[in-house]
Amino acid sequence: MPLEIENKINLDNTTDSDLVELAGLHVYLEPREDKVLVVNGKDFLVMDDNFNEEKSGMDAMTVQNVASGEYHVVYMGTNAHGKYGRADLITDIQLLTEATPQQLKDADSYLADMEKEFGEITSVGGNSLGGALANYVGVQNNHVRSVTLNPAMLPAGAAGAVEAGKEYHNITNYISEYDVLNLSQRAIGMGDQVPGAQHTIYNGIPSKDGLGFNHTGYIRDENGQHVPYVTIGTEGEPGYGVIHVDAHSHVVSSIWTGHPLYGGRSERIDLNVDTIRMLSDAIDTSVLERLDLAQTYIGHSVDIIAHESDSYNDRLNTIREVYQGSLESIVEDGLFKGIRFANSVFKQILQGLHLLLNNIETACSSLNSVLDSPPVALIEFITKKTIDVETIFAELRNYLYSLEETVDEFIDAVEDTLLNKIEDVFKARQEKFHDAVVGELESHFQYVQQNYQHMTTQVDEFGSQVDQVAVAFEKIDKSVASAISNHSGVTGVDKIQSTTDYEMEDSPYLLKYMKLKSLHLDMVMEEFKIGTSLLLIPIVTNLIQKVSLIEAAGKSAVVIINGVKNVHLYGNPGGLVLSLFTNYDDKVKEKVDVALKPLEEMNETVEGVRTGLQKFLTNYPVVVDNLRPYIDSALFNDSGYYNIHIYNSAATSILKDMQLLFDDIVFQLSDHEAEAITVLHDVSSSVKTNMSILEEQIERAATW
Repeated sequence: MPLEIENKINLDNTTDSDLVELAGLHVYLEPREDKVLVVNGKDFLVMDDNFNEEKSGMDAMTVQNVASGEYHVVYMGTNAHGKYGRADLITDIQLLTEATPQQLKDADSYLADMEKEFGEITSVGGNSLGGALANYVGVQNNHVRSVTLNPAMLPAGAAGAVEAGKEYHNITNYISEYDVLNLSQRAIGMGDQVPGAQHTIYNGIPSKDGLGFNHTGYIRDENGQHVPYVTIGTEGEPGYGVIHVDAHSHVVSSIWTGHPLYGGRSERIDLNVDTIRMLSDAIDTSVLERLDLAQTYIGHSVDIIAHESDSYNDRLNTIREVYQGSLESIVEDGLFKGIRFANSVFKQILQGLHLLLNNIETACSSLNSVLDSPPVALIEFITKKTIDVETIFAELRNYLYSLEETVDEFIDAVEDTLLNKIEDVFKARQEKFHDAVVGELESHFQYVQQNYQHMTTQVDEFGSQVDQVAVAFEKIDKSVASAISNHSGVTGVDKIQSTTDYEMEDSPYLLKYMKLKSLHLDMVMEEFKIGTSLLLIPIVTNLIQKVSLIEAAGKSAVVIINGVKNVHLYGNPGGLVLSLFTNYDDKVKEKVDVALKPLEEMNETVEGVRTGLQKFLTNYPVVVDNLRPYIDSALFNDSGYYNIHIYNSAATSILKDMQLLFDDIVFQLSDHEAEAITVLHDVSSSVKTNMSILEEQIERAATW
């Protein structure tokens, strides 16, 4: 049988949401006696403050719900900066042992003192260490309800410790999805040392920046003032905004009774005009406001994606610049500096080699003139030698021309890499998007935004239908009463909002979730390394071979030129001949030295080029590997990508909460004989289904 609503609803009573806020926020502010705390629109009067008084470090306050008269004790968590902060830290450690810390005993004593002064305490609460204190009190006093937020565990062997397998119906713990303390306690197998029911709530953000408020459930600034949100991004940049993180906002409660909707169905209520109106009011305020907030988070994500899309050319050119810079500095002597341009170092070296070759050829021709024209008196006493200038230098020039052609081929390959292969990094073997990561996110969020609009419109229509049904029920009731009293007919009712079928469109995108980017990066890095290596390495290997030919020919030329350096004298020349010979020999040696100097410079230059090319072969894979963080950022700005993850995690959390709320709405509207209520049930069920579909799509952008 449905319960009479009057017996169940007292909106003045303290809810779990109220206790969570008192435990995670207000007690840490150390309010003094007689201060009025406003919590979720209710006034709580501080009846007793017990801060920085107990040497054990136990801090607590007692408050009274002014409207309902209920008394509550709220324990503070670790207060390292308090008068006895060191004792708090010691207690935190002692919770891992089997002893009963003094602070737990003092917490129980404080409850007893407060009950002597004020009568029965309805409930206790706390966060972190304060949660452990509250739960210890709850274990010791089963008439007291304990409601905690992210509590620390109780010692395993302490007096009054948690009994294995025992259900503590008077204890409820709300565990934040990203709370490190409880995640750690569970990871080390100590999660069962938190007594009572444990319910996950979806507050906070999945970021190291949220470690503190993910645990306490609230943000307090340096002045101790409550800040209900965390700022995301940088002011003035796309995606700048806030995410609301207060824990109590994520404790989902019945819109009729205020009772938390965890651990099974809520009790049936009596549906009448008043309770239907309560549903209508909740749709207009709580539900649509929360959905609008989630839509804001999605909007910030869309802004970030749009900015990345607009900056495609900048991102592309950044990679080109980094790659070109890395390539140009691949060897320390600057061989590849400005490689794409006519005045590049490599081109200048080639021009210099041509000039050196001209100088060597001229010097060798001059040397040949001397060798061809010795003094007449010496002709019968020496052997004439000359250098085959044409053969030697024709070969060197041919090698040099061939080298230039291959350098041009290398430059073309570098140009192809810069213009095409780097652009392929963004495509990754698909033709649908020129900017694959951004394009897929953009396409996915088009579905999300369209579906979200359908869902909010459906919820809005549902709210209108609920309100109109309430009006119709009241009108019919009055009309029937009037008809009975006045013996008149029953008047009609106004038209009620018709039901529109809203079907969520499935998104074929982001099926690999936010891992999309890292998977794309791994793939394109491998493809880029292999593709560019296959393009450039063979050309550089060919360059080395051609440089080696020039190097060998240059060394051979040195041997040939050196071979004419020593002129041998034969027979029995006289003194005059000897004098002439000495002068002639010195002249030959001088000409040889003139020819060898530019030749040796050429050979050293060629050797340096070969060394540089060999270093290219060694260093190129490292150059590509070093591009990884730049390509990663170019595919999608790291901070922007992460902020999308953060925003969609927050949006997903709200949709999880709303589904829990609508699960109760669907339940309360089920199994009624009135056809109007049946229709509302069907619509609410459709809303919940659509929320589930939408949540899955949004969660893709919140999951790595």
